[in-house]
Amino acid sequence: MDDVTVSPALRRGIRSCLADLDEITTLYVSQVRTLTGYVESVIAERDVHSTAFTTLGLMFRQLGGERLEDELRAHSRAIGRKRVRQGVPLESLLRAVRMDFRFIWQALNDRLPGEADRLSDDVVAIWEVVEAHTTSVQSGYMLELGQVKAELEQEQAFLLRRLLRGGVDDSQLHVQAAEALEIPLTGPYWVAVAHQDAAAGFAADVQDVFPAAVCLRLDGVEFAVIAGTSGVSGVAGSSGPSSSSSSSSGRSGSSGVLVQLALADLQVGVSQSAATLSSLSEMWQLASELAEFAVPGRAAVLAQHWPSLVVRRLGPVASSLAADALRDFALLPSSERDLLVEAVEVYMASGSASKAAGVLFCHRNTIMNRLAKFASVAGLDPTVPDDAATIKVVLAAARGAEEGRP
Repeated sequence: MDDVTVSPALRRGIRSCLADLDEITTLYVSQVRTLTGYVESVIAERDVHSTAFTTLGLMFRQLGGERLEDELRAHSRAIGRKRVRQGVPLESLLRAVRMDFRFIWQALNDRLPGEADRLSDDVVAIWEVVEAHTTSVQSGYMLELGQVKAELEQEQAFLLRRLLRGGVDDSQLHVQAAEALEIPLTGPYWVAVAHQDAAAGFAADVQDVFPAAVCLRLDGVEFAVIAGTSGVSGVAGSSGPSSSSSSSSGRSGSSGVLVQLALADLQVGVSQSAATLSSLSEMWQLASELAEFAVPGRAAVLAQHWPSLVVRRLGPVASSLAADALRDFALLPSSERDLLVEAVEVYMASGSASKAAGVLFCHRNTIMNRLAKFASVAGLDPTVPDDAATIKVVLAAARGAEEGRP
């Protein structure tokens, strides 16, 4: 603003206001204190008064013709940044800032009795200064808000890595993680990890079923921590706050089944329960591995996919086990191999030759003959429980090798 644009009346009013700036500031602060977020317990009196004194002084001086645009802009942005750290809501901050116009206009009129009409041409100039200040305050606030969010995300990521990957049994870490991640300090907990193809809608899908689930992200992996079953939508048997710790732990098994059933239609891996935060890392790892076996419309759980996990964790040992068991089996025609494997897997799903025959639309004796043929070739009898468990691992290893999985 050039000097020639400052009217004589405005110049006189500004000189008077600058002389009474402390009085004007005190009145302004008394009004600001009525706004939400400006109570003295949040922002000290000295802080509010000092900030208002400097702000009003800069605006009066700029209206008086001094070129202070850059200084005022920097000061205004600093206010916005500072108020974020002090927890002042943006709406309250902007209401306080927009009060500046009324106080400046009133202060000028009070000090120019009978000359108010001479300031009418200066209304736009006053408004522009206040609006520029408001815009800069808001800009600073939003920039700092983004910085705070980034810092919180970094803190979350740091705590998550220590909690989920560090294997650290540190009670202080658990307290910090529970507070920062907004999860209860006591379990049980379940972890659900999204398959990479289902990451986009994962949080919304999980929270449709578990409104209180805490959805998180670590290194590009979307996952959720489900604490207990309190507040679960549509899951019966939820443990309420009146439940004793002994009864809660007694229900953790059935609650785990309910959690897995509630997520059954999502393409996720679901862990077993973790009794404490110190064991959450193992369940996160388990759910992460299971997520790779999830398919659209069907979650992957340990009870169904344990053979594949055993194969993965045994590595070359599992491959060697499968090679030894299936060496002679591999010499059979592929069509016969398929029939035998089909009969074995369907039989092992129920343990009943009659039920298997019903599923495969053949005679019970046909099933028994195929089971016997498999046992004679592979050396493992599907009707013997110990052998059946080994067969599951062997077939999982063979299937993984065919599909190129490690």
